[in-house]
Amino acid sequence: MTGHTSCRRNFENEEAVITAVEYIVITGILMVMLIITVLTVNHLFIEGPSDTLRYNSYLDTGERLSARIVDMEMLAPESGRIVTRLDIPREVAGKSFNVSFVPEIAGSDGDLRSIAVGDGHVTCSVPVIGGIGGDGGVLKGNFTGYGYTLEYDSGGS
Repeated sequence: MTGHTSCRRNFENEEAVITAVEYIVITGILMVMLIITVLTVNHLFIEGPSDTLRYNSYLDTGERLSARIVDMEMLAPESGRIVTRLDIPREVAGKSFNVSFVPEIAGSDGDLRSIAVGDGHVTCSVPVIGGIGGDGGVLKGNFTGYGYTLEYDSGGS
């Protein structure tokens, strides 16, 4: 009878080990799922809406600049210079951004130009519809430091 009781004890110990291993495996699987969830939640709830906000802000900034350029073209004398100060934000969603003028859009007719606004990760391109450049005018922009300025010289220099 002594052999029978020791066999029963081994069976109970094996059952406890199996239960412990089962808990460890389930806990490991749940931890992996938690880590995956934590890593994707940041992109889903923070970066995605932030990128959308930045894109829309860049689009608004580009459209404001486009309107200013068209206004400058309308007000420019035949031979003269106009300098205007711009009030565009320095940062969008806590990040600085770049503004650049693209000389011509490939495959377009006329003097269609565009303004590229972005930070390298999110970029927006806004077309400028107007005759600037076709009449020999030169458009220059200063977007560094304090006080953003646009200068249009209709004399072409």
